[in-house]
Amino acid sequence: MTYVAMKKWYEFHGFPAPKIFSATTMFIYHSLNESRENDGYGGINIDPFADIYIFDLGGIILFSFDGVNKFFKEELNLADWSLQPSFTTDGTLQYNGQYFSIKWETPLSKKIYFFYFFGMNALTGASYQLNDEEAISAGFGLRAKNLEVVRQTERQYDLKTTWNFGFFYDKNNSLMTSIFFSGLTDYFCNINIYPGIIKYKNFSPGPWCIFHRNGNVIFGVSTVYAPGFGLTFN
Repeated sequence: MTYVAMKKWYEFHGFPAPKIFSATTMFIYHSLNESRENDGYGGINIDPFADIYIFDLGGIILFSFDGVNKFFKEELNLADWSLQPSFTTDGTLQYNGQYFSIKWETPLSKKIYFFYFFGMNALTGASYQLNDEEAISAGFGLRAKNLEVVRQTERQYDLKTTWNFGFFYDKNNSLMTSIFFSGLTDYFCNINIYPGIIKYKNFSPGPWCIFHRNGNVIFGVSTVYAPGFGLTFN
Protein backbone atom coordinates (compact mmCIF):
# COMPACT_ATOMS: atom_id res chain seq x y z
CA MET A 1 0.00 0.00 0.00
CA THR A 2 2.84 2.40 0.81
CA TYR A 3 4.30 1.85 -2.65
CA VAL A 4 0.96 2.61 -4.36
CA ALA A 5 0.23 5.69 -2.23
CA MET A 6 3.72 7.07 -2.83
CA LYS A 7 3.45 6.36 -6.55
CA LYS A 8 0.20 8.34 -6.72
CA TRP A 9 1.87 11.21 -4.82
CA TYR A 10 4.68 11.36 -7.38
CA GLU A 11 2.13 11.17 -10.22
CA PHE A 12 0.09 14.02 -8.73
CA HIS A 13 3.18 16.22 -8.44
CA GLY A 14 4.25 15.53 -12.03
CA PHE A 15 7.35 13.42 -11.40
CA PRO A 16 8.58 11.29 -14.32
CA ALA A 17 8.66 7.51 -13.75
CA PRO A 18 6.62 7.63 -10.51
CA LYS A 19 6.94 3.85 -10.02
CA ILE A 20 10.73 4.09 -9.95
CA PHE A 21 10.66 7.11 -7.62
CA SER A 22 8.27 5.31 -5.26
CA ALA A 23 10.28 2.07 -5.14
CA THR A 24 13.55 4.00 -4.70
CA THR A 25 12.10 6.06 -1.85
CA MET A 26 10.95 2.90 -0.08
CA PHE A 27 14.33 1.26 -0.51
CA ILE A 28 16.23 4.28 0.83
CA TYR A 29 14.10 4.87 3.94
CA HIS A 30 13.90 1.18 4.81
CA SER A 31 17.65 0.71 4.34
CA LEU A 32 18.32 3.65 6.67
CA ASN A 33 15.88 2.22 9.19
CA GLU A 34 17.49 -1.24 9.10
CA SER A 35 20.97 0.30 9.40
CA ARG A 36 19.91 2.14 12.55
CA GLU A 37 18.21 -0.92 14.02
CA ASN A 38 21.25 -3.14 13.48
CA ASP A 39 23.64 -0.49 14.82
CA GLY A 40 26.70 -1.45 12.78
CA TYR A 41 26.36 -5.20 13.30
CA GLY A 42 28.26 -7.32 10.75
CA GLY A 43 27.53 -11.01 10.29
CA ILE A 44 24.64 -13.39 9.69
CA ASN A 45 21.46 -11.34 9.89
CA ILE A 46 18.21 -12.52 8.33
CA ASP A 47 15.93 -9.68 9.46
CA PRO A 48 16.99 -6.83 7.09
CA PHE A 49 17.31 -9.20 4.14
CA ALA A 50 13.76 -10.52 4.65
CA ASP A 51 12.28 -7.05 5.24
CA ILE A 52 13.77 -5.41 2.15
CA TYR A 53 14.25 -8.16 -0.42
CA ILE A 54 11.24 -10.35 0.39
CA PHE A 55 8.48 -8.29 2.03
CA ASP A 56 9.18 -4.91 0.40
CA LEU A 57 9.94 -6.30 -3.04
CA GLY A 58 7.09 -8.81 -2.79
CA GLY A 59 4.68 -6.06 -1.74
CA ILE A 60 5.69 -3.85 -4.67
CA ILE A 61 5.13 -6.69 -7.13
CA LEU A 62 1.84 -7.75 -5.52
CA PHE A 63 0.35 -4.24 -5.44
CA SER A 64 1.35 -3.60 -9.05
CA PHE A 65 -1.78 -5.53 -10.09
CA ASP A 66 -5.07 -3.59 -10.28
CA GLY A 67 -7.08 -6.57 -9.05
CA VAL A 68 -5.04 -6.76 -5.86
CA ASN A 69 -5.40 -3.03 -5.23
CA LYS A 70 -9.15 -3.22 -5.79
CA PHE A 71 -9.54 -6.14 -3.37
CA PHE A 72 -7.59 -4.49 -0.56
CA LYS A 73 -9.29 -1.13 -1.11
CA GLU A 74 -12.91 -2.18 -1.65
CA GLU A 75 -13.20 -5.50 0.21
CA LEU A 76 -10.74 -5.04 3.09
CA ASN A 77 -10.77 -1.22 3.31
CA LEU A 78 -7.01 -1.20 3.89
CA ALA A 79 -5.77 2.13 5.27
CA ASP A 80 -2.53 3.60 6.60
CA TRP A 81 -3.00 4.48 10.28
CA SER A 82 0.61 5.27 11.17
CA LEU A 83 1.71 7.39 14.12
CA GLN A 84 2.91 11.00 14.19
CA PRO A 85 6.75 11.03 14.33
CA SER A 86 8.13 13.90 16.38
CA PHE A 87 11.57 15.02 17.54
CA THR A 88 11.91 15.64 21.28
CA THR A 89 14.24 17.99 23.16
CA ASP A 90 16.62 15.12 24.01
CA GLY A 91 17.26 14.53 20.30
CA THR A 92 15.26 11.32 19.98
CA LEU A 93 12.52 10.51 17.49
CA GLN A 94 9.34 9.56 19.36
CA TYR A 95 5.94 8.25 18.33
CA ASN A 96 7.27 6.78 15.12
CA GLY A 97 5.64 3.63 13.77
CA GLN A 98 4.01 2.34 10.61
CA TYR A 99 0.57 0.79 11.09
CA PHE A 100 -2.29 -0.31 8.86
CA SER A 101 -5.94 -1.17 9.43
CA ILE A 102 -8.31 -3.61 7.77
CA LYS A 103 -12.11 -3.55 7.98
CA TRP A 104 -13.95 -6.51 6.48
CA GLU A 105 -17.74 -6.34 6.38
CA THR A 106 -19.40 -9.13 8.38
CA PRO A 107 -22.60 -10.96 7.38
CA LEU A 108 -24.22 -9.71 10.59
CA SER A 109 -24.76 -6.14 9.44
CA LYS A 110 -23.53 -3.59 6.95
CA LYS A 111 -22.52 -1.47 9.94
CA ILE A 112 -20.38 -4.10 11.69
CA TYR A 113 -16.92 -4.99 10.40
CA PHE A 114 -14.18 -7.36 11.41
CA PHE A 115 -11.28 -5.12 12.46
CA TYR A 116 -7.55 -5.80 12.32
CA PHE A 117 -4.84 -3.28 13.19
CA PHE A 118 -1.24 -4.27 12.50
CA GLY A 119 2.30 -2.98 12.22
CA MET A 120 4.72 -2.96 15.14
CA ASN A 121 1.98 -4.78 17.07
CA ALA A 122 -1.38 -6.31 16.21
CA LEU A 123 -4.94 -5.85 17.47
CA THR A 124 -8.04 -7.81 16.53
CA GLY A 125 -11.58 -6.64 17.17
CA ALA A 126 -14.62 -5.01 15.59
CA SER A 127 -15.54 -1.77 13.87
CA TYR A 128 -18.94 -0.07 13.88
CA GLN A 129 -20.00 2.34 11.13
CA LEU A 130 -21.75 5.29 12.81
CA ASN A 131 -22.86 6.87 9.52
CA ASP A 132 -21.68 7.20 5.92
CA GLU A 133 -18.42 8.84 7.03
CA GLU A 134 -17.61 8.05 10.66
CA ALA A 135 -16.71 4.81 12.41
CA ILE A 136 -15.36 3.60 15.75
CA SER A 137 -13.18 0.53 16.22
CA ALA A 138 -11.66 -1.39 19.11
CA GLY A 139 -9.19 -4.22 19.27
CA PHE A 140 -7.20 -6.35 21.71
CA GLY A 141 -3.94 -8.18 21.13
CA LEU A 142 -0.25 -8.47 21.92
CA ARG A 143 2.71 -6.17 21.46
CA ALA A 144 6.47 -6.57 21.86
CA LYS A 145 7.76 -6.05 25.40
CA ASN A 146 11.47 -6.79 25.00
CA LEU A 147 13.97 -8.87 23.05
CA GLU A 148 16.21 -11.40 24.80
CA VAL A 149 19.41 -12.53 23.07
CA VAL A 150 19.39 -16.22 22.16
CA ARG A 151 22.49 -16.32 19.94
CA GLN A 152 24.36 -13.06 19.42
CA THR A 153 26.66 -14.41 16.70
CA GLU A 154 23.67 -15.04 14.43
CA ARG A 155 21.54 -12.21 15.85
CA GLN A 156 18.79 -14.48 17.12
CA TYR A 157 16.37 -13.14 19.72
CA ASP A 158 13.45 -14.36 21.77
CA LEU A 159 10.51 -11.92 21.71
CA LYS A 160 8.62 -11.30 24.94
CA THR A 161 5.10 -9.89 24.58
CA THR A 162 2.45 -8.21 26.71
CA TRP A 163 -1.22 -7.26 26.33
CA ASN A 164 -2.38 -4.30 24.27
CA PHE A 165 -5.75 -2.57 23.75
CA GLY A 166 -6.69 0.15 21.30
CA PHE A 167 -9.72 2.32 20.54
CA PHE A 168 -10.06 4.29 17.29
CA TYR A 169 -12.26 6.92 15.66
CA ASP A 170 -11.97 7.49 11.92
CA LYS A 171 -13.64 9.55 9.23
CA ASN A 172 -13.80 8.18 5.69
CA ASN A 173 -11.30 5.53 6.85
CA SER A 174 -8.79 8.24 7.79
CA LEU A 175 -7.76 7.90 11.44
CA MET A 176 -8.68 10.96 13.52
CA THR A 177 -8.19 9.81 17.12
CA SER A 178 -6.76 6.77 18.90
CA ILE A 179 -5.95 5.69 22.44
CA PHE A 180 -3.86 2.71 23.50
CA PHE A 181 -3.32 0.92 26.81
CA SER A 182 -0.72 -1.81 27.29
CA GLY A 183 1.18 -3.88 29.83
CA LEU A 184 4.40 -1.98 29.12
CA THR A 185 6.18 0.04 31.79
CA ASP A 186 6.93 2.72 29.20
CA TYR A 187 4.20 3.64 26.73
CA PHE A 188 1.52 2.44 29.15
CA CYS A 189 -1.03 4.84 27.66
CA ASN A 190 -0.85 6.67 24.32
CA ILE A 191 -3.36 9.31 23.24
CA ASN A 192 -3.27 10.44 19.64
CA ILE A 193 -5.27 13.21 17.91
CA TYR A 194 -4.57 13.77 14.23
CA PRO A 195 -4.71 17.07 12.31
CA GLY A 196 -8.31 17.75 11.32
CA ILE A 197 -9.92 17.50 14.76
CA ILE A 198 -8.52 20.68 16.31
CA LYS A 199 -8.59 23.67 13.98
CA TYR A 200 -7.67 27.34 14.17
CA LYS A 201 -8.27 29.09 10.84
CA ASN A 202 -6.02 27.21 8.37
CA PHE A 203 -3.87 25.62 11.07
CA SER A 204 -4.73 22.17 12.41
CA PRO A 205 -2.23 20.60 14.85
CA GLY A 206 -2.07 16.96 15.85
CA PRO A 207 -1.33 16.65 19.59
CA TRP A 208 -0.24 13.35 21.11
CA CYS A 209 0.71 12.24 24.60
CA ILE A 210 2.51 9.22 26.09
CA PHE A 211 2.16 8.22 29.75
CA HIS A 212 4.69 5.96 31.53
CA ARG A 213 3.88 3.98 34.66
CA ASN A 214 6.63 5.83 36.58
CA GLY A 215 4.81 9.12 36.05
CA ASN A 216 6.90 10.44 33.15
CA VAL A 217 4.97 12.05 30.31
CA ILE A 218 5.95 12.87 26.73
CA PHE A 219 3.81 15.45 24.96
CA GLY A 220 4.12 16.41 21.32
CA VAL A 221 2.43 18.21 18.45
CA SER A 222 2.67 17.39 14.76
CA THR A 223 1.51 19.22 11.65
CA VAL A 224 0.95 18.30 8.02
CA TYR A 225 3.88 20.53 7.05
CA ALA A 226 6.79 18.98 8.95
CA PRO A 227 7.74 16.38 11.60
CA GLY A 228 6.36 17.17 15.02
CA PHE A 229 8.05 18.41 18.18
CA GLY A 230 7.81 16.90 21.65
CA LEU A 231 8.75 17.56 25.29
CA THR A 232 9.49 15.08 28.08
CA PHE A 233 8.20 15.79 31.61
CA ASN A 234 9.62 13.79 34.55
